[in-house]
Amino acid sequence: MTKEEQYNSLLLQAQGLLSGEADIISNMANLAALLHEGMGFWWTGFYRVQGDELLLGPFQGPIACTRIAYGRGVCGTAWKEQHTIVVPDVEKFPGHIACSAASRSEIVVPIWHNNKIIAVLDIDSKEIGTFDEVDKEYLEKMASLIIGPQKDIWFAAGCFWGAQKFFKLVEGVEFTEVGFCNGNLDNPTYQEVYTDTTGHAECVHVRYNPSVVSLRHLTELFFKIIDPLSLNKQGEDVGTRYRTGVYYDNQKDAEELASVFSQIRQSLGVESFPVELLPLKCFFPADEYHQDYLDKNPSGYCHLSPAIFKLAAE
Repeated sequence: MTKEEQYNSLLLQAQGLLSGEADIISNMANLAALLHEGMGFWWTGFYRVQGDELLLGPFQGPIACTRIAYGRGVCGTAWKEQHTIVVPDVEKFPGHIACSAASRSEIVVPIWHNNKIIAVLDIDSKEIGTFDEVDKEYLEKMASLIIGPQKDIWFAAGCFWGAQKFFKLVEGVEFTEVGFCNGNLDNPTYQEVYTDTTGHAECVHVRYNPSVVSLRHLTELFFKIIDPLSLNKQGEDVGTRYRTGVYYDNQKDAEELASVFSQIRQSLGVESFPVELLPLKCFFPADEYHQDYLDKNPSGYCHLSPAIFKLAAE
């Protein structure tokens, strides 16, 4: 059985095991046990955010460090940098915390809730180079199950700074990330996308809890922050990178999205408009400078009217 097949089997079990359970600690305990036994990891567990520290949570394996400071070690760094970190050799990681000399490689996955990290999933191996992109993909999916059901959607609404700020304000949105989608260049930089030659659109990845907010509502909100009749132009931003669109990774969402698109076209009295509705072909996160840009730069440029943000919180 390949690693992908193992993970797919465990993902189905995890979805059934955690479905309907709202208690985060219980979900952490069961997921740690499932992964530890199913993948044969050496140490599998969670650290929970408590103030400016990570506090040890449910785990499987030998005794571990109880507290880890913000920005310290692999766990604290993943929390600070807000993304998954894969470490092939822990002895080469700056500031590695040696809870045990037996640990040789490690992966740490942040767990998001209401747009902030509440914990990390930490997995260690006794072998060098155990973890790769396959582990990252599936462990991120499993970590997202901790706080309940989640789904993903991608919105291109012109400049992604304002779109991210807008969707972060919507109740039920658990995580947002700006990046570039459906182009023809892998891992493009902002500067490369800005040339308008990569085929990518600026977009915001929205992860949401469907029991709190519906895909229909999110999409209707999306149409309130764009001019759906404008081709490759939103506000003063012009170019194919600023085209508008909704991109999905689940075919079951296509029908509901098509219904919203039809509703909007009817309200505008048009048969078509230049807003894409397509499966997500690819998505590459932008660099940290562009993430939560308007939170870090409140007076920064935004083509959206300040009044529009009030709609998100209603």
